[in-house]
Amino acid sequence: MKDKVNFLVRFLALTVTLFLIWIPLGKVYLVLLSWVSKCVLWVVGYHATLVTDGTPFLICRGYMIGMDEYAHLVNYNIVPLVALILATPGIEIERRVKMLAIGLFLLFGTHVIDLASHVPMYCGGSGIAEIVVIFMAVIKVAVPFVIWFVLARKEILGSAQ
Repeated sequence: MKDKVNFLVRFLALTVTLFLIWIPLGKVYLVLLSWVSKCVLWVVGYHATLVTDGTPFLICRGYMIGMDEYAHLVNYNIVPLVALILATPGIEIERRVKMLAIGLFLLFGTHVIDLASHVPMYCGGSGIAEIVVIFMAVIKVAVPFVIWFVLARKEILGSAQ
């Protein structure tokens, strides 16, 4: 029981600390996310203009698709994923670095899919894009926990036995 409490305390402390660090970094992340999303959209045939003055947004066929001014704070779930990986005991440093790289790559991919799918939903009336947007809105809270569990299942299940 003491190990679980220690994990929870470490996780909460890391979450608070990382969130404070994320406040300025999140704005840079949104710009990177917007540029990559714009490139993905270009590949699939949507020519959007990226505006990075203030909170970034895309303009496509007269529609403005973007994030509200606080999106960098909740965007999205990077902080809990990193905190979970760092707080999990019994992981060697090199494996932890690999887990962070894989987890952040997967999370970034979901963020690109989420942002990019808004453009065909609004500009093209795509029903598939609308389903993706709704699905992403529903799962975004669970994604870091699922990624963490998949990546750290040996440590999580090993300590439960």
